[in-house]
Amino acid sequence: MNELEKIINEAFENRAEISPATVSDEVRNAVKESINLLDSGKARVADKASGEWVVNQWLKKAVLLSFRINENRVMDGGA
Repeated sequence: MNELEKIINEAFENRAEISPATVSDEVRNAVKESINLLDSGKARVADKASGEWVVNQWLKKAVLLSFRINENRVMDGGA
């Protein structure tokens, strides 16, 4: 397990205590780096290995944590 994965997993275990106001810089940076890996295509939440889909749980947790650490806002869209 790499350091980024470790930080995400530990933060996810304590997600009930995490909010935009209380998140540590370490966790915020780890989530941001994880999202950047996903956005750049360097990592995927799920990969196909030997014909089976395998979920990278720590990346899924990073996505879920991003909703806890960022303020939600209404976005324009639609027709």
